[in-house]
Amino acid sequence: MNWSTITVTSNGCKLSDIYPLVAPGDYLMNYYDVRSFPIRENGMNFEAQALQPHEAAAMKEDSDVIERIKASYGLMLDFYGMCLLNFKTGLIGRSEGYKARYRNLLQAPHNNLRVTRILKCLSEMGLEHLNVGFLLHVLNEQSEHKQLNTSLLRDSMDRWWANCLRNEADREWIGLTIKKARSGEIFSRENYEASLQRRKETGFIAEPQLKCSDAA
Repeated sequence: MNWSTITVTSNGCKLSDIYPLVAPGDYLMNYYDVRSFPIRENGMNFEAQALQPHEAAAMKEDSDVIERIKASYGLMLDFYGMCLLNFKTGLIGRSEGYKARYRNLLQAPHNNLRVTRILKCLSEMGLEHLNVGFLLHVLNEQSEHKQLNTSLLRDSMDRWWANCLRNEADREWIGLTIKKARSGEIFSRENYEASLQRRKETGFIAEPQLKCSDAA
C-alpha cells in the first residue's frame, strides 16, 4: 500500500501533499486522522461522520481497508516519534528524530484526542493488539526513561487510552500494570517485549498463574 495515494480532504488532497508540510503542532493532520480512523462517534470535525455498525463490519472484512488502516497507523506513529517494529505483536520503537516529535506530542494536547480516536478505530477493525503495543510502549517510556511523562498525557492514558481496549482481560492487566508503574515499579523494555510476545504466543497478556501442583 502506497500511503501517499490516500485521499485526506474533501477536495482530493493526498496524504503525501500534507505530511511533508506538517510542522510540530500543526492542525493539518486533523484532516488526516478523522478520515483515516473512522469510529462510531461524532468527532469534533464536521466532516467526520460516525461509522455505522454495518459499515464497520464490512470494513473489518475488507483486506484493502485493513491495509489502509495499517499504513495510516504507521504514518501517525511516525508523526508521534515512533515506529512499528513488528505488526504481529504490535511492538513499537522510537523513530529517527523522535525527540522533536515527542515534544510535539506533549505540547499539543489535541494529540491526546487523536490518539483516543486511533485506538478506538483499531479496536473496531480487529487490530486491538496494536493498542496493546502502543499503550505499553508509552508506559515503558514513562516508567524507565521518563519520556512522555507529563501529568496531562498520563491522565489521558490512564483514563481514556487504556479503556479503549475491548478485551476485558487485557484491559484489566494493563490497568493494573499502569497502577504499579505509577507507584514506582519499573516497567522495563524487557517487560514490554515479553508481554507482547506472551500475548502473541498464548493469546493472553497476563502471566500464567502457577497451580499448587506446579509449584510443588
